[in-house]
Amino acid sequence: MNQNQHSKIISAKQRCEHCGNWTDGTKAFCSRCGEILDLDYRKEQHHLSRKFKNFNGLMNWVKLPQSQSNKAVWFIEKIIQSGQLVLMTIMALVTLILFLLPG
Repeated sequence: MNQNQHSKIISAKQRCEHCGNWTDGTKAFCSRCGEILDLDYRKEQHHLSRKFKNFNGLMNWVKLPQSQSNKAVWFIEKIIQSGQLVLMTIMALVTLILFLLPG
């Protein structure tokens, strides 16, 4: 068994913080005592997923409340979102030009 295979085997196992038993590293619970494996990591991931759950990206910055029912409001919303896209593109190009200029 070479070193690369050995490291893959070790990374596939995880030691339970509660009972010390070695279990499969992909499982959420210990197969011996049933406690949660790597509780701090799982709490952090849950907190981050709740924090960024409502993040919709750049094109949804402007969302007018009546855009679903009124075509004119929907059209205005799309114009504003297109303007945002153009502004972000210009900012990216200016940044690229400034980056490529010799210092």
